[in-house]
Amino acid sequence: MRTDDIRFRIAAARRILARAGCESDVAGHVSARAEDGEDAFWVSPFEFFDEALPERVIQVGLEHLELRRGSWEPSPAIRFHASIYRARPDVGSVIHTHSHHACVLASTGEPVGMYNTQSVLFFEEQTFYVDDGTKPPVDGEEIAKTLGDRSVVWLRNHGTIVAARSLEAATILTLTLERAARLHIEARAIGGTEIPEDEVRRGKVAYHQYYLPQMWEACFRRLRRSDPDLFADES
Repeated sequence: MRTDDIRFRIAAARRILARAGCESDVAGHVSARAEDGEDAFWVSPFEFFDEALPERVIQVGLEHLELRRGSWEPSPAIRFHASIYRARPDVGSVIHTHSHHACVLASTGEPVGMYNTQSVLFFEEQTFYVDDGTKPPVDGEEIAKTLGDRSVVWLRNHGTIVAARSLEAATILTLTLERAARLHIEARAIGGTEIPEDEVRRGKVAYHQYYLPQMWEACFRRLRRSDPDLFADES
């Protein structure tokens, strides 16, 4: 399979996330909007992030989540992916994880603070969703409404959802959010101070321009060395 096939890229994204400490056991999902104009999206099934393979990535319809391609079972929780794609035509990928430090921070109801240069990616991009037990778990329409035009939804006592223009951007934002959450927790513990807002705004532009694409390429190169089985059938 070609490495630019969306199924291969989703499998690679999951493994990159696993290597970066964003493993979510058999829960969590990585999806990408279908690129051929279909009213559908590709998504990973139940499995560990670090065992992902292209042939296990499936395609489901946006409206009814019916299985269109592949035979693996999708998580019923992927409904919010469909809701976000319908509400946000600019979004090309949605990633949901339960990484450790992000989950710890999600329990506080606080957004990631601007404690390091990478955290600037999340300035004015974060919002919160609380499941109070009175509606369906992780309600898709509510999630999409809560996200609005931002890129990160914190799920209180649960995890995170990241939405971005591409799978590559969503992947790097997700692993960077986990690092920023860890730094937030540790910096707060020692009385650290945040970056001034003018510097944050300037840095956010630069990190979108340079950091996101370069990080994906670097992580992909590293993956060739760490996960040779993923590339065994590369064409």
